[in-house]
Amino acid sequence: MGKKNSDSVVKIDSSLLADVEAFINKKDNMYRYANRKQFIDLAVFEKLKREVKK
Repeated sequence: MGKKNSDSVVKIDSSLLADVEAFINKKDNMYRYANRKQFIDLAVFEKLKREVKK
């Protein structure tokens, strides 16, 4: 299987997704994260950035 240039679908546990929704819907986070995809993209990016520094 080769790499795709376009976005790929990733399945996320429903309870984790509910936690993400609750976090995004908090007043302080509503304007920082426009949607679930943006939040998850940023969270994964930050995690990878921290792991690479180790």
